[in-house]
Amino acid sequence: MYLTLTLWFEIGVAIVIGLVFLWTKPDYGLFLYALALGFPDLALPLGKTINIRVDDILILIFLARTILWVPASPSPRQKNIFIGQTLFLLACLLSIVVETARGTPPAGYEAVKMTGCAIILLALPRLVQSKRRLRFFVAGLMCAGVALAIQVQLHLGGSSSNDYANFQELKSAATFTTWNPNTIGQAAILLVFAAGLGGIVFSKTLTHRILWPCLAMGFALLPASVFVRGSSMSIALGFILFLCLARRWKWALVLTACSVLAILFLHSQDRRLVKDAANVNLTTGEGFSDRFARWDMAYRAIQTEPFLGQGFGQELTYLNLIGSEGRAHNAYLTVWLELGLGGLLLFLAAILQFVRAGWFLYADPRFQFQGALILALIFVLSLDSLGLSTLYWEKLPTIALSLALAVVGMCEKLEPAILVNPVRTLPCEPIAQHS
Repeated sequence: MYLTLTLWFEIGVAIVIGLVFLWTKPDYGLFLYALALGFPDLALPLGKTINIRVDDILILIFLARTILWVPASPSPRQKNIFIGQTLFLLACLLSIVVETARGTPPAGYEAVKMTGCAIILLALPRLVQSKRRLRFFVAGLMCAGVALAIQVQLHLGGSSSNDYANFQELKSAATFTTWNPNTIGQAAILLVFAAGLGGIVFSKTLTHRILWPCLAMGFALLPASVFVRGSSMSIALGFILFLCLARRWKWALVLTACSVLAILFLHSQDRRLVKDAANVNLTTGEGFSDRFARWDMAYRAIQTEPFLGQGFGQELTYLNLIGSEGRAHNAYLTVWLELGLGGLLLFLAAILQFVRAGWFLYADPRFQFQGALILALIFVLSLDSLGLSTLYWEKLPTIALSLALAVVGMCEKLEPAILVNPVRTLPCEPIAQHS
C-alpha cells in the first residue's frame, strides 16, 4: 500500500497522541505493558535471536519519563537494592569492555537481554509508586496470564497427548515461537506473585478473598500442565513457604488438595507422559534432562579461571569448545563461569538485599503479608535458578523483582514519622516570694 503524505501525517499525529496519553496517564501504560506480556508471539524479529515487542517499546517510554519527569527519591532499602544491582551490572559491563578489547565480544543477544533487564529495574519500581498504579499493573498481568493459558491450550488443541513421544515434545509444542519452553515456568512465577499482590492491594471483600488465591493456584498449575517440572516444584514449595509465613493453614490444605487433583487429572489424561516426567533419579541424574552432566562440565570450565571467569556472555561458546551439549542451566554456575568468584559474590549479595528487605517488612505486623510474599518470591526464583538462568538477566523474573522493589518502597513510605508536638502549659500566676 502506498502511504501518502496525508496518511503519514495522520499516523504521526496518532503516535504523538498515544505518547502524550501514556506519558500523562502512566496507570494505563502499566496496564498495557503488563497485558502485552501475555502475547509473546506479537514480536518484530531483529536477527535470529532478538525480538522487539510492545512491552519493549513501552519500557523505553517509561525510562524516558523516569529521567525527564523525576519521581520521588527511592527509600533507604530501595537504595540498597539499587546499589547491589548496579554493582553487579558494572561487573558485567567491565567484563564486556575487557572482552571487546581482546577482540572476543559477547553475543548480541546476551548484551541486549542484560540491557533490557537493567532498564526494567531502573524504570518500573520508580514508576509504580502508588497503590493505584500497582493495581493497574496487577490487573494487566492477570489478563496476560489468562491470555497465556488460553494460547497454551490452543497450541495443544490440534493434537492429543498420544501424538508426542515424550513430555519434552509436549512441552515444546505448548510454548511459543519466541519463547523457550521453560519460560512458561518463569511467567507462572511472575503471575503467581502478582496474584498474591492482588490479594493485598485490592479490597478485602469475600469475592476478592476467594478470587486472588484461586488465580494464584490456577497460574501455579499452568507449568505443571505442560510438564515444566523444575518451576512447578519451585512454585509449590514457595507457595507452602508463603502460607506458613502468613499462617494460612487452611489454604495450605486447599493447595495440597489441588496439587493432588492436578496430578490425578494429568495421570488420567496420559499415564505414559506422567510416568516419563516422574522418572527422576537423584543419584545418577536420570530424568533431569542431563542437568548433572552439564553442571559437571560447567564446574570443569570454572576450574580453569575460578577468579576472573571466561567473560560475560561466553558460557555457551566456552562450553561448546570443551565438548558440552549446551548451557549449564544453572544461574550460579553460569555467573561463576563468566564473571569469576567476585562476580558470583556480587550476584549473591544483590539477591541478599531483597531477602533483607523482605524480612524487614515481614517483621512489621502491618506489612507481614508483603514481606512473606517477597521472601517466598526470592525463594522460588533462587530455587528455580538451580536448573535455569532464572535470576541472571531474564526479563520475566526481573519484572517480578521490580514489582517486589516497588512494594518495598511503598511500604517504607507508609511508615509514620515521629512527630514531636510542642508541650502546652496553662498560664499561672508568679510565685510569691517570702522573706
